[in-house]
Amino acid sequence: MLQIKQHIKPNIGKLIKDLREHRGMSQEELAQAVYSNRTTLCQIELGNQACPDDLLLAIKMALDVEDLPLRDIERVEFRERLYKWYSIISERKLDEAQGLRIKLSIIKLLPHEKELNILFSLFECRLLLGLNELTAADEILDTFVIEGFSDIQLYHYYYNLGTYSFKVKHNEAALDFYLKAYELMKCGLEKPITLYYNIAISYERLGLITHAIAFLEEAYLIQSPGPGGIPAFHLYSFLGANYAGTGHLQRARHLLDKAHAIAINEYSSNVTASTKSNLGLVHLNYGFLFRMARKWSVSIEHLDKALAYFDIGDINYLEALYQKTRCFIEMGNTLTCTDLLAVGTKLSSNNEVYLLMFEALTILLNPNDESVKNMEVNILPYLLKNKLVYPALDYAMFLRDYFRTRGRGFKMRSYVMADMVCTIRNLMHEGGVIE
Repeated sequence: MLQIKQHIKPNIGKLIKDLREHRGMSQEELAQAVYSNRTTLCQIELGNQACPDDLLLAIKMALDVEDLPLRDIERVEFRERLYKWYSIISERKLDEAQGLRIKLSIIKLLPHEKELNILFSLFECRLLLGLNELTAADEILDTFVIEGFSDIQLYHYYYNLGTYSFKVKHNEAALDFYLKAYELMKCGLEKPITLYYNIAISYERLGLITHAIAFLEEAYLIQSPGPGGIPAFHLYSFLGANYAGTGHLQRARHLLDKAHAIAINEYSSNVTASTKSNLGLVHLNYGFLFRMARKWSVSIEHLDKALAYFDIGDINYLEALYQKTRCFIEMGNTLTCTDLLAVGTKLSSNNEVYLLMFEALTILLNPNDESVKNMEVNILPYLLKNKLVYPALDYAMFLRDYFRTRGRGFKMRSYVMADMVCTIRNLMHEGGVIE
């Protein structure tokens, strides 16, 4: 990288000299390349003579740095180019953004242009995170010294830290950084729907469902068509599923109907793996909704449709199979449950979460004191540790009711489970931590 020794902004002449020496050209060679003379170039480099615009353009072309901002007006234009690049990154046009990254990296030749270099690095980090090049993004994040950062620079810095933490599943850190970015939106940036959405997912991962819904509703209010946002299908589907889980079934149905309309239209227009998966997902969420409404047959109907759209054994397939088995258990259909549990257990052999979930369903099908003890001691703590609050609440309520029906020796355990049910509900609806 070109090294400029002054701590203050160098004059044009000094920049020309440093760039020339960086390219390994003599004054004579550069003068010849721009059809000038060595004496004129020497006086310009010493700062004794102004450099005309046409000569400066010729010099930049000869040094292959046409895009380098040396004058104030060029700095303004370069800043605008950086923000256009940021918009392209935000719109997920990552191939185009990669090409511009190479062109804009020329600013690194001017390390004294601190603001422009910071913006370039912040936006480059955002691009790398979009490309899932997490190691490279982390290396950039480690270079920042944020003392003296403007609000806008801090906003992008915290957003990038949040996204990095989000992608490596450091959920508490992700939420903390995203909320810091959220507080900095007063600096005048447009409200980014992706920030609201990512905050919501971070809250959901921590089991704080009401907070997740609140930010999803904010995203719902500010969503707009076009690139750069969250696809409406995902927003409606995610929000609808969480409303179903918290018992707001009418609102859930309204949102899932909107998601279904989008999914069926996209699937009819263009059958791809993505549109197929989306249609399966909306039926999976319908299945969950109707299970929460205790309409077992309708739930199973949607879950069967969902299973037809997913690849056997993938995460959504396992979830649909789990929900379907749960419905049959509620209906008392022991024979069908046994068959489904055998399939689910086999397919989830390499998935710790669903292997445990199907084990829990086996206990529900034929509970006894020994198996229930396993649910109490192993399965429920695992679900709580991993913030899987919906099934955790489900099984805590089952344990509470099971202990209530047993003898005197189970009375205290019933109280403990009742307290656990309240704790989980408080986590979901008010926020908090389950240890």
